[in-house]
Amino acid sequence: MSPVRLRRPALTLWARLAAFAAVGVVLTHAAHLVIANRITSRSLAREQAALGRNIARQVAQQAAEAVLVDDPLTLHALATGAAAGEGVAYCFIVRDGRVLASSFQGPTPPALVALAPAGDQPVVVAADGKRYLDLREPILGGSAGEVRLGLDMAILGATRRELALLLGLLAVAVILAGLAAALVVGRGIARPLGELLTAADRFDPSRDPSPVRPRGGQEIERLAHRFNQMMARLRAARLDQEQATRKAAATEHMVALGSLVAGVAHEVNNPLAGVKTCLRRLRTERLPPETVDEYHELMEEGVERVEHVMRRLLDFARPQPPRLGEVAFQDLAKEGAALMAPMLHKRRVTLRQELGELGGARVLADRKELGQALLNLLLNAAYVTPDGGELRIRLVERPGHLGIAIEDDGPGIPTELRARVTDPFFTTKPEGEGTGLGLAVCRTIAEAHGGELGFEFPARGTRVTLWIPAAPPATPVAAPAAATGS
Repeated sequence: MSPVRLRRPALTLWARLAAFAAVGVVLTHAAHLVIANRITSRSLAREQAALGRNIARQVAQQAAEAVLVDDPLTLHALATGAAAGEGVAYCFIVRDGRVLASSFQGPTPPALVALAPAGDQPVVVAADGKRYLDLREPILGGSAGEVRLGLDMAILGATRRELALLLGLLAVAVILAGLAAALVVGRGIARPLGELLTAADRFDPSRDPSPVRPRGGQEIERLAHRFNQMMARLRAARLDQEQATRKAAATEHMVALGSLVAGVAHEVNNPLAGVKTCLRRLRTERLPPETVDEYHELMEEGVERVEHVMRRLLDFARPQPPRLGEVAFQDLAKEGAALMAPMLHKRRVTLRQELGELGGARVLADRKELGQALLNLLLNAAYVTPDGGELRIRLVERPGHLGIAIEDDGPGIPTELRARVTDPFFTTKPEGEGTGLGLAVCRTIAEAHGGELGFEFPARGTRVTLWIPAAPPATPVAAPAAATGS
């Protein structure tokens, strides 16, 4: 069993544009935030280091004389005074590894005193969970010791957090503005496209199209103009097609009418010519009584033939509404076989009935017309079946229809003639042996019942099926309840 593929929900164009704009703004501003934060942090660190170095330089200048005269009170005052400044965490004066004065309440941390960085660059140190920027400034070029100053880097972190907050708020504002702009632009594009889709769904080539009002950007307006032109061309093409169809139908009607007239003229002229010949001889010649009687019979036969042709033509042209009733296909098949039995026996043609399980099947039809159609089909099949051959009657079915199929062992119908077998007055029989209306009448009867006449062409012979809609199943009538005695 193949897995079911879930259909992903489709996003509208404006939503995709808004999402794309939001992602782009977020990524761009995030990169700007990181870069700006780093640059600002470095700048603040340099400013803080420069400020601390100035303080350390001033302390070193003031402490030079006190170091030389060994004045610990002055040195202590300078160290504590420097440590009291904003952002200064500690200050101590050291000479030859010995602390001369310190701002620490207790002893100066030995690790801090022993710290000896390369050069005079500031060093970041950590103590008690805090981070400091340690600076050193030599006193009298380093001969009298040095001043060590520690700057609290918490101020730098607070400044960075404040800057990050401001940049973040700016980023949110830019994102919201970008979303709003993408929403406006996206809806400005999606709305005209949605109107084009709606107009395409409503378009009916049989009616004048309603033009789409161009709006939006230049490209959308050009697209709307092209769409209106396309609908106008489709409407014009539909009108041209309808006109061409009407012309073709009129031409086909004239061709069919010409064929019909030619067939009628042929079928009527032959017996009329015989009648005319008989009348001429009767009027101009003195004939024996028996010849006169023979000519009268010939003229009567000719008139009957003309009458037969005209009656069949009227049946084809003006079919009467069928008188519907339930008809059993089995009865029709048996009646048709009984009518054909004498002629088939004379030619030693076998008629085999294959009714099967459909023997009791019923249809709603006109029994007389169905019998006429079945007889026409049997006569055509018997005509093409050679002496000693076989005919078969089969009952077949398909959804909603039942059919009587007549199969023969004849030579079949040539491919080039199969499309014309139901045309009026078209026949493959020799002149004088058929009117060409048998299959046309059968088709008319089938269509009057809501069915059709089907043709199949196996390797040998022809199979013609008369399809009729099946009768609806009978509704069972409930038996009356038996009276109960008390």
